[in-house]
Amino acid sequence: MPQTQRNTLYSNKLKPAPALDSSLYGQGLGTKKSPSINNTPSIYGIKVNHTTKEGKDDFKQKLLEIRLNDIAAKYCLEKNIPQVGISVTKVKVTGAKTAEGSFVPLFANDVLVEKHLQPTKFYMRSGNLPSQIEVFIFEADASKIPSEAADYQIWLDNEYNNTAKIEKALRHEFWHHTLIERCHEKGLTLADLATLDIIHIMQVHDAFIKSALAEELIEQRAEYLEKIDLDLIDDKFALYKKSLRDKIIKPDSLEISGSELAIIADCVQDLFNARADDDYMQGRVQTFVLCRKGTFASNKKANQVFDDFMRVCAEHDLNGNKVNLMFRQSKENFISQSTIDLLKRLDKSLFAKRDEDAVAAYFHYDKEDLQKTLNELKSSILKFYKDKEYLR
Repeated sequence: MPQTQRNTLYSNKLKPAPALDSSLYGQGLGTKKSPSINNTPSIYGIKVNHTTKEGKDDFKQKLLEIRLNDIAAKYCLEKNIPQVGISVTKVKVTGAKTAEGSFVPLFANDVLVEKHLQPTKFYMRSGNLPSQIEVFIFEADASKIPSEAADYQIWLDNEYNNTAKIEKALRHEFWHHTLIERCHEKGLTLADLATLDIIHIMQVHDAFIKSALAEELIEQRAEYLEKIDLDLIDDKFALYKKSLRDKIIKPDSLEISGSELAIIADCVQDLFNARADDDYMQGRVQTFVLCRKGTFASNKKANQVFDDFMRVCAEHDLNGNKVNLMFRQSKENFISQSTIDLLKRLDKSLFAKRDEDAVAAYFHYDKEDLQKTLNELKSSILKFYKDKEYLR
C-alpha cells in the first residue's frame, strides 16, 4: 500500500476515518473512563526536579517517547510484525473556555481539524522504511491566552497529554498495523480493494473497525481473567458484560468457546451498528471515493479478494493461538440507504454498474429478510397463544 499520512483521534467519541488508508487502519478509539485509566498516573502529571519549565517538559516528553517505543517494540514482537517507531512532538495550542468549563481549540499548527486536535499521525511503511506514528502533546500558548493558559493546560493534560489514554489509543493503532501487515503477507493491496463493489468496499471498511473493537474486548477479557473484576470490561461492550454477569459465558484463560466467540462477535456488531451512521459515515464515503477515483488495477477475482480481506480482519490471537470470528455473529452488518444517498449526491459518476447492482441486491435482501423475520415473529406469537404455551 502507498505511503500515506493519516490522522487519528482518541477522544471520548468514536470518530470517522478520514481516508481509505486510515479507514483500513481504523482510528484510536477512546471510551468511557475505566478504573485502569483513572488509576494510571500520567507522565505529564508527575513532578520533576528541573530548574526551568522547559527542562521539565523536555524530560517528560523524552520519557513518554521512550515508554511508548518500548510498548510498541513489545507489541510488534508479540504479533511478529515489523517494528513501528514512535516520536513525540510538542505543539502549542490556543483555545477558548466554554460555559461548561471545557475548552474549544482555536489554533494548533497543522493538527487542528474541524475544532478537534489530532493527537497522532500515522505514516505507513514503504519498502524497507518502517511505519511511524507521530504522537502530539499539547502546550497552552501563554503568550496568546495568558489569563486562561494555566486552566487550559490542566484540561489539555487530562484530555490529550494523558499517558493512559495515549497508550490505549496506540493499541488500536498497533492492531491495525498488524492487520495491514497481515494483508501484505497475503498479497492484498489497495488495488485489490478497488475491484470490489460499493457494498463490499463498505463491508471491508467496517470489518477493519470492528476488528479493532473485538481486539479491545479480547484484551479486556484477559484483564478480567487476571483480576476477576467486572469493571475491567468497558460498559460499551454491554452484551458481553451482561453475559458475563449472568454467567451465560464462563471465560477460560487457556481457550475460548464457540459460544463466547459468538457473543463477542454479536457484541461488537451491536456496538458498530449503533454508531454506524453517526461515526462511520464519513469514513465509508471517503473510502469509496478514493477507490473509485484512484488509478488502481488488479486482475484478482473480486469474490476471493473480499473473502481474503474479511478473513484477515476476523482472525485474532489468544494465548499464541488464532481464533476466528468469521461467521460467528448472528446479527447483520448495517449499511443505511442514507449512506448510499449521500454518495450519489456527492458524485453519482463514481458509481459503476456493479455498484448499482450491488445496492439494489443489498436493499432487496435487507427488506426481504426483515419481512421474513416479522412473519416468523408474528407466527411465533400466534402459536404461543393458540397452543396455550403460556400455561405450561
